[in-house]
Amino acid sequence: MKTTLSIALIVLFSISGFSQKRAQVNKSMKYYSVQAEMSNPIDGSEIYQGTLAPVKSTNFQSEEDMGETFYDKQSNRAVANRVYLHPDGTMAATWTFSLETSGFNDRGSAYNYYDGNAWGSWPTARVETIRSGWPSYAPLGENGEIIVSHNAVDALVINARPEKGTGSWTETLLQGPAGFDKVTWPRVTTTGTDNSIVHVLGMIRDYPISGDMELAYYRSDDAAVSWEIENYLIPGTSHDDYNDLGADSYTFAEPRAGVIAFFVANIWCDAFIMKSTDDGDSWDKIMVWEHPYPFYDENTIFTDTLWAPDNSGHIALDSEGKAHVVFGLCFVNHAEVGTTYTYYPAYGDGIAYWNEDMDPFENANQHDALDPYDVLEEDVNLIGWSQDLDNSGTIDLLDPVIAYSEIGLSTMPNIIVDETNRIFVAWASTTESFDNGVNNYKHIWARASHSTDIGWGSFLDITGGLIHIFDECVYPQFAPLSDDNVYLMYNYDQNPGNAVDGDHDYVQNKQSFVTLGKDEILGVGPMFEEIPAAVSQNYPNPFSGSSLVKVDLKTTANLHLEVYNVVGQKVYETPNKKANAGSQYLTIDGSSLIPGVYTYTVFINEHQVSKKLVIE
Repeated sequence: MKTTLSIALIVLFSISGFSQKRAQVNKSMKYYSVQAEMSNPIDGSEIYQGTLAPVKSTNFQSEEDMGETFYDKQSNRAVANRVYLHPDGTMAATWTFSLETSGFNDRGSAYNYYDGNAWGSWPTARVETIRSGWPSYAPLGENGEIIVSHNAVDALVINARPEKGTGSWTETLLQGPAGFDKVTWPRVTTTGTDNSIVHVLGMIRDYPISGDMELAYYRSDDAAVSWEIENYLIPGTSHDDYNDLGADSYTFAEPRAGVIAFFVANIWCDAFIMKSTDDGDSWDKIMVWEHPYPFYDENTIFTDTLWAPDNSGHIALDSEGKAHVVFGLCFVNHAEVGTTYTYYPAYGDGIAYWNEDMDPFENANQHDALDPYDVLEEDVNLIGWSQDLDNSGTIDLLDPVIAYSEIGLSTMPNIIVDETNRIFVAWASTTESFDNGVNNYKHIWARASHSTDIGWGSFLDITGGLIHIFDECVYPQFAPLSDDNVYLMYNYDQNPGNAVDGDHDYVQNKQSFVTLGKDEILGVGPMFEEIPAAVSQNYPNPFSGSSLVKVDLKTTANLHLEVYNVVGQKVYETPNKKANAGSQYLTIDGSSLIPGVYTYTVFINEHQVSKKLVIE
């Protein structure tokens, strides 16, 4: 289902560049805290008994919706590799899918294929023959593909076929040790000249040696027909090193330069990389951040707050096989024995970046080694944070802030490095000025560096346009390969949070696919320069007569304002004027507008700032 908007509106709303300095949340929200369970889901099949809510159907931005799901939790931590650009220009995407709103007996892996011209029809049934979920995708053989999911009962579910996009799938099971068959939360990648070597990670439940979950490695040398390595606990990742790595806490990089690698990060263990240069025969461990409590469990007490990865992270390899990782940040505490911990959703904010040329994150007080305010360096190892869109000096958010299993204010980062070693990062960030009157929405944001020498450009709000003014946009993932463009998929619906976690009733979630020119993210042209003004929220808001917008200009500029309804029609504008530096006021006359939600855009020379208003 492809929808388009005029070129003018795409420029005004969907590509917004920001280069503002960092601001913190307002004081009333800074230390707002929440209790959360630290335990893993029992079998990956959490069910919340909700009702079907109305679904927004209007869509106006140029992008492609590939499918839908009502089961909305796409990961417990890091997002699996689920979208892929093949060298011939075709693409494939998969996600956890169900068209039911309770029970989810049809749950499994949705699959859609781009044949070089268009995506196929929305899938109406899962790939697997049995109830499953949490798919991971990779190319297989000369022209085939593989999806690995888990059935939450006893095994990983392997579906493979020799021709991508067509033909029947062959389904097999990959099980854990005898008597402990249950393996969950898979990741898959492939190597070899024809992608015939298959590498899989999965979490063995109730492992016979430790009695707990263990991360296991599997390898097939014949395109998943048989398995040469099974249930292997890679040294440095086992119960000898950690009590629990956690569900979905690991993610594969796209193999490159003869290297395969995966990254592990969550709140309760070290952040580290495992690399192999011999297709998994041996592994080297590279520490990114050392947890002050490496054997943390529910009986561990620390009364000092701790900066840690927020459960989300991702890894990419550059052309030389060097690893680059990103992860979200959070602020947590565990002050008493028990299965809950405290976190601060409005304060724990930041996307950390690290590569192998950097030293591990360390500090005299290791609790603060990942502090994004006083320790990390902006635009070096801190590259993302929630934006102060109105230039007020604080991030003004509604209470409460909704978090996922990935609990940071900015979270779910994804990274790719292209063939010329340019770096692209996308993440979901709770976004000021976009809300449903109860909670702020998350938008998908992006930044890029022109090289691995690190020089980060402006912030790009990918979903800041009219099409998603009432949407929560989460779980971004780039296709790991690219050409002149980068290719991104993400999940969106109308409600912050997951229905699976009880945050709201079940609604239709759409899987969206966006093509972005690399120059748009790298920052070419005046729209990516610093905006020479601070634009306030209109006051009063809501209103029924007139309302004022204050614009503090740093220099003389051409200035005017336009108001748009929810279908993108311009319904009001002020005359263009040349205004001097200082405070300027623009009047919005709403007397002729029907009650409802609108968007207004202030134009300052070639720059634009967009906000929402409500007519009573």
